[in-house]
Amino acid sequence: MNSKVALTILTLFVLYVSSTQVASIGRTGMNLRCQCIKTSSEFIHPKFMENIEIIPSGPHCGNVEIIATLKSTNRVCLDPEAHWVKIVIDRMIKGSEKTG
Repeated sequence: MNSKVALTILTLFVLYVSSTQVASIGRTGMNLRCQCIKTSSEFIHPKFMENIEIIPSGPHCGNVEIIATLKSTNRVCLDPEAHWVKIVIDRMIKGSEKTG
């Protein structure tokens, strides 16, 4: 086998492996960018929330992101600086310390 054919096969193999790695990152739900384009500081009563996800800042996004999943299955990005959001997060942390 000549060197051009071997180089072509090796290049195709590297492209294949790298494309499957990128595809697997997409399937795992790992986002490499901020999820919240805009945030809401409007009060949402916790009884309407099904889940709150706190995503710390990191290489994917420089902002702490707080995403509330409402019982109506809508997702809302909450303003982490809003007073009521801080209270809800503080209560969540205190509640998990009691159970953990």
